[in-house]
Amino acid sequence: MALTASSTPTMVPQIPSLGRVDWVVNGYSTDASSADEVKAAPGVGKALFIKEVIITCNDVDSYPWLQDEDDNVLFGRFFTLLTSGSGFVLAWKFTRPIQLVTNKALEIKAAAGGNVSIWIEGATAEV
Repeated sequence: MALTASSTPTMVPQIPSLGRVDWVVNGYSTDASSADEVKAAPGVGKALFIKEVIITCNDVDSYPWLQDEDDNVLFGRFFTLLTSGSGFVLAWKFTRPIQLVTNKALEIKAAAGGNVSIWIEGATAEV
């Protein structure tokens, strides 16, 4: 049996300093089932790097995750161990940042509608 929607995101020792711009995105979606863009593609020769993530969700069937614009899973799918009406908070600081493929946007996606909020700290840099 193989994993479904498995991924092998690239982790790097550090974010390159050339053209580096640090950023934070804070937002929410009432229905991320169709994938909502979190951070736009940075342009040719640049990549997004994820340093820290906080995801909250109040729907037990949403199972949120982060992916790139080509639907490659980067972080998640997170299942809740909760009863109806409960929520969860997931906070993670990467010791080595996750690097998206060059010139790809970052998206939040969920298996079903429901409220999902995010805080993502990262950077854009030339690669």
